[in-house]
Amino acid sequence: MNDLNAKGDAESRNSMVEHFENGENQMYAMMRQVATEKGLDPDTELDVSPGEYEDGLQPTADQWYQNGVQDAQMKRGQP
Repeated sequence: MNDLNAKGDAESRNSMVEHFENGENQMYAMMRQVATEKGLDPDTELDVSPGEYEDGLQPTADQWYQNGVQDAQMKRGQP
């Protein structure tokens, strides 16, 4: 029984990791789309460091995404 529980726990964790990675990738794709629609050049402005998008917007969005994940986990009673 312990082996089955451990296997189920591992599968759940892997599924959650994949789910959150997919969410993060979707967030980045949306940010890139909006940035290019607002006129930022993907070749010269999006992935350039130092730059507002690379060094400002992406880290801020990532932090807010992680805060949301942590908040959801706390509400579900997970560490």
